[in-house]
Amino acid sequence: MKRTVLTGALLASSAIFAQPAGDIGQIREELEVIKDELRRLRLEIAMPQITEYKSYTGLGPAASKALINPRGVSIGGYGEIWFTNIPNQKPNTEVDLYRFIIYLGYAFTEKLKFNSEIEIEHAKIEAGEEDGGEVAIEFAFVDYRFNRLLGIRGGMVLVPLGITNEYHEPPTYMSVRQPYLEKSLFPFTWRENGVGAYGETDLLEYRVYLINGMKAEEEEYKPSSPLKKLAQSGAMAVSDQLAFTGRVDFKLPYNLKLGGATFISGVQNEQGEKLGTVSILSPHLWWQYAGFDVRFVGAYTTVSGADKITAELSPATCPSLPNTCNVFPEKMQGFYLQVAYNVLRFFDSDQELFLFGKLEDINAYKEVPAGYQKPAGGNYKIYNIGLTYRPHPLVALKADYVRKDVDEGNNSDIYSMAITWMF
Repeated sequence: MKRTVLTGALLASSAIFAQPAGDIGQIREELEVIKDELRRLRLEIAMPQITEYKSYTGLGPAASKALINPRGVSIGGYGEIWFTNIPNQKPNTEVDLYRFIIYLGYAFTEKLKFNSEIEIEHAKIEAGEEDGGEVAIEFAFVDYRFNRLLGIRGGMVLVPLGITNEYHEPPTYMSVRQPYLEKSLFPFTWRENGVGAYGETDLLEYRVYLINGMKAEEEEYKPSSPLKKLAQSGAMAVSDQLAFTGRVDFKLPYNLKLGGATFISGVQNEQGEKLGTVSILSPHLWWQYAGFDVRFVGAYTTVSGADKITAELSPATCPSLPNTCNVFPEKMQGFYLQVAYNVLRFFDSDQELFLFGKLEDINAYKEVPAGYQKPAGGNYKIYNIGLTYRPHPLVALKADYVRKDVDEGNNSDIYSMAITWMF
């Protein structure tokens, strides 16, 4: 098709030059039209348009563009604006451009490709602002696909635990916030440097990676997400201890995916000495059929050497002053279950309106090392109801209510709305 258009343009040029000299003005206009058409064709060759959005090797639809494009540059992205009201805190209302993301990719050949995600949080970055935003690389890797059964990739990759760590574009999940479990028992948007393989058959798909391991050091500790400060996020990551992570999904009838993922990593201190081992097992289920969207993710984590990790995370005053100890758990566990239904399914409409409910049960401190007390607030339940309206498959408007019931802590009600998009 493009070759035919170019041939036509050249023939048109020959015809133009055969015109009488008095038609010079018209000739110039027609030449400009031809030049514009050639510029458009060159741009299309360099940046082909993808009209079908689908997941590739577990990534979200927009993140998959660069791996689906047969050639040239790919540009995509996503974003979300939140409106949040929490009655029992002051101030209780906030509007935030929470995230703005750009995907950049390039297809060197039909098999060899590059893909990346660049994130800006909270609209701007200000030096020295403790609560300011950040710029971060969420992933950046080179990918080579030999065939359907085997591809390899290396660089900064997403850890394939749960559902939304890889498939995290806001229009693809129902609630305003990602599931609490995937932010509490796993680090939020967890990525590390490494190399691995992926592939699929008609029955299953898989991903396995060898990546840099975890590191413990004394600094600000977030008890609500114990693993967060152990993840290195690929930034000058010390790697005397390595980690293995992998995932398998079985593709069953009626668009049901059932599978599990694991993560096993040594934990080292700043000198590279091993303190312990973190082992995570996470089963999952995702069923999208007949208007339903049902998701389940579980997580069970065991830690050897939790007492040594606690000592490394804590100041020298621990354990003589227990309140200064950053207690690291020996066991963590939790699950969430979401059920959503598209109430516009029986109408003649391409738009979608999902009503959903979600239950989460999280215990970040199921067990702690002997002699330490469990931090308050680590055991809680989430009750989440709301709706998601998609006027277009790439845009979602959301509204939901969250009730957070905390054992030995402060309960809270959270009312939220969001405008989200991807492309």
